[in-house]
Amino acid sequence: MSDDLEIVRFSTGVSIGARDGLAVSGPDLALKFEASAGGASAQTLLDLANWRKGPITDYTKNEQAMLLALSKANPAQRKALRWDLARFYTAHGAAPEAHAMLQLLKDTDPQIEQTMLWRAVSGVVLLDLGRPEQALKQFLDPDLDAESDIWLWRALAAEKAGRMEDALSYFRQGSEALVLHDRPFLTQIHLAMARAALDQQAYDVASGQIVTLQNMGLDGTAALATDYAYGKLVQRQGDIATARARFQDAATASDRRLSTQARLDLTKLEYAEGEISITEATERLERLRFAWRGDLLELDVLETLSSLYAEQGQFRLALETLQHAASAFSETPKARLLAARMTDIFSRLFLDGEADELPPLAALGLFYDFSELTPLGEPGDRMIRQLVARLVSVDLLDRAADLLEHQVSYRLEGSAQALVAAQLGKIYLLDGRPEETLRIMRATRQTVLPTDVMVQRSLVSSRALAELKRYEEATVLLEDISGREADELRADIFWASHDWPQLAAITSRLLGTRWQNEGALGLRERETLIRRALALSFTDDRMGLSQLRSRYQPLIKNGDYAGVFDLLTSPDGAPEGELSRIVGELGGVDQFRSFLSAYRAEFTPEISANAGGAGTGSGL
Repeated sequence: MSDDLEIVRFSTGVSIGARDGLAVSGPDLALKFEASAGGASAQTLLDLANWRKGPITDYTKNEQAMLLALSKANPAQRKALRWDLARFYTAHGAAPEAHAMLQLLKDTDPQIEQTMLWRAVSGVVLLDLGRPEQALKQFLDPDLDAESDIWLWRALAAEKAGRMEDALSYFRQGSEALVLHDRPFLTQIHLAMARAALDQQAYDVASGQIVTLQNMGLDGTAALATDYAYGKLVQRQGDIATARARFQDAATASDRRLSTQARLDLTKLEYAEGEISITEATERLERLRFAWRGDLLELDVLETLSSLYAEQGQFRLALETLQHAASAFSETPKARLLAARMTDIFSRLFLDGEADELPPLAALGLFYDFSELTPLGEPGDRMIRQLVARLVSVDLLDRAADLLEHQVSYRLEGSAQALVAAQLGKIYLLDGRPEETLRIMRATRQTVLPTDVMVQRSLVSSRALAELKRYEEATVLLEDISGREADELRADIFWASHDWPQLAAITSRLLGTRWQNEGALGLRERETLIRRALALSFTDDRMGLSQLRSRYQPLIKNGDYAGVFDLLTSPDGAPEGELSRIVGELGGVDQFRSFLSAYRAEFTPEISANAGGAGTGSGL
């Protein structure tokens, strides 16, 4: 016969009730029925409805009466009166006042925080203060397991903390206690479980929660929140038009959180459907990040905004946004996912080459500012080497050296350290700092190393000694090393020290039977040929010069050094003064150019490949 009958179906039964109660469910009859059936008490541990002591219109009157009573109470009476105040504030959502009263109770009676009621009330207060993780910790006290309504509070706290799977599990265990709660709590718990179910893609559960809410005849913000949840559900089912309409309605809500959430999802939807540009989507989210702060909604905004920044190549903004989110929400389950997202962006930049689109200094600054994201082991070492190669390619040698110096000092050991130290030594040579090359070689010296690593280190050390004009020491280091690279280094040393007989011998070995190949000489081969011609000239080997001319004149008659070769190998030879001038000019170009060019090519192989065998000569 009731006009406002409410019937709600649950998996374990049916709740029949009305806003003002029904005659059949009066407390006395209910208690008698439960007593006869051997049931538990109908009272919940957190009886917020009774703790309110009436409607909100009586709040001030009730509060003043309770404060007055407390002011007149003797010490023995104060604890009970403070408890009444704490529960009164809790029931009315006055969380700061309730928290202060709970702290006062604990300060005067430290043992009270071990009681079930203090923990339960503290959990509600912490939840209202926006500290869901702390609230959940209080609710999860094993002593509260037997209280069925506490499972619902656990579900609420878990949902607000982002632990959606736990929230649904707690809700299932406490669903039988739904009949013990009033309409405001039921609205809150069903909305929370609808959100949790949507997050976990449990759409049947979400649909059931939403239908329950729709059957409750809600209005105002609660009705808009229900419509919003329905919009999320039908969006997953492909009904974009209905979802958009529900989001637009919820965006007008007076509740700032609901409005912000709806505007966020509306922006996501319209961008995904191509209705707005990425620039407009980004601008909307930049405004939204200040519309709501402090819980998982802000985290959702920041995470989405960082994705848009990364999509536009604004990697610094993307990383800074994620860094802020990870710091602000370090206690949430998503914190680890945020860190993984940052690492992924960092790896895309410095392992997959996306940082190549940035100016070198910008890329370096990004690497330094977020260097804690550098992965351990081989991937991190490879990342550093790739950045070093980029810096070398644009002559930022000091920055490249700093990176490798840190790698050698703190990240590597054994043969890997020795090999990378050789690479660092080459960069110091490129930067004109041979003394630093020798320093790093000494600092990383090891007794047992693979042969190829030992050879590389000897070549680098020998080059540094040669640059310091310590030619004899440089030559000694090469005594047991064979191969073209070692011979080219010997040629450089003999050239720099004006050891013409030795230079004549080593250049002969370098050129070998090249004259039998009709292809044009490359720049490096032309320089070696001119060095041999000069060495033969200084040793007055006319027969050698004649043979050199007959073999190589067809291969060098055009291009770099053609005139010089013709002069040096002519039957009359070049005047002695002319020989000195040629040596001086060749040395001025760069007496170690060939070797250093090879070093640079090791760091930037793509540049070397594009350059081929040709190059710009000295103009001689």
